[in-house]
Amino acid sequence: MGIQNRELLKVWALRLSIATSIMVVLLSVLNGVKIFDLILRALISFGGMYLLMAGTLSLFERTAIPKPEEDSQADSTPNCGGNIDFSVGDDEPINAPGPDLRTAGQIDCDLSKELPGSERQAEIVRRMGWE
Repeated sequence: MGIQNRELLKVWALRLSIATSIMVVLLSVLNGVKIFDLILRALISFGGMYLLMAGTLSLFERTAIPKPEEDSQADSTPNCGGNIDFSVGDDEPINAPGPDLRTAGQIDCDLSKELPGSERQAEIVRRMGWE
């Protein structure tokens, strides 16, 4: 996560914590709470909300998948389905010549042309472990 996004999220965490504190103070005033209790409730609500949101942000930053570096070469091959084809029984990756052959939402490019034959379907089912 970029430093700019992190700072923006911290600002929003602060704003939401202040808004929560204001709501707690207003509800406490309507219920006729004493001044000392009012200040105590405001501090506890602000601190609790801010720590909860900052902790959540920190947790997301620590568990996030790191972005690949810009100078590293990403998978730019225009394979239809990518690695998912292997999980449904296709042993060889499909090498499409360009993005024109890709069909949105299709795992296998051949499915956009026609359904596989019964022999191919039986082979896929057998490889998936079904009888």
